[in-house]
Amino acid sequence: MRKETKDRGRSLLGPVVRLFVRLGISPTVVTLSGLALSLGAALLFARGFFLGAGVITGLVGLCDTIDGEVARTSGSVSSAGAILDSTVDRFSEAVIFIGIGWYYLKVSQWFVLITLLALLFSFLVSYVRARAEGTGRECQVGFFERPVRVIILVISALVLGRRYLPAGVAVIMAGSFWTFVQRLGYVLRQKGR
Repeated sequence: MRKETKDRGRSLLGPVVRLFVRLGISPTVVTLSGLALSLGAALLFARGFFLGAGVITGLVGLCDTIDGEVARTSGSVSSAGAILDSTVDRFSEAVIFIGIGWYYLKVSQWFVLITLLALLFSFLVSYVRARAEGTGRECQVGFFERPVRVIILVISALVLGRRYLPAGVAVIMAGSFWTFVQRLGYVLRQKGR
């Protein structure tokens, strides 16, 4: 995702972030709230309540976006907080996809496979960047980062509904696969690091 897009999103969320800081809501509380919401979204997806699941998934994405901003604004950035945030993000994404897959077990094995591949490639997008940065390489490429995946999933749940949600999940699968390949190639082409 482009830096300008991220900066624009941050400026839009600025009032909410400042409110959270003023109220003394810690980034950890925001992160853990996102975790609880993701469990609720997964349960709603699994039971076929896609409209409610879409709304709650949007709130999960909001928590994921705001927690880091609250940490930066309040001056409470820490490596432990970053690790918790990343771990909860992966768990939240996984549990929501599991909820979707659970629902489609009754419908189509192909839909379940698409959901599992979307989950796999979503994880690989994040993993390549984490490994690259852990070895001192830069990896700020690719479009299908978590915010984009969440937006597509929310729109798919709210607009496409149960019958056509797999089309949205297929877009996430394909976009995540492309971003994973793009990131891996970009990192492997970096010389002397």
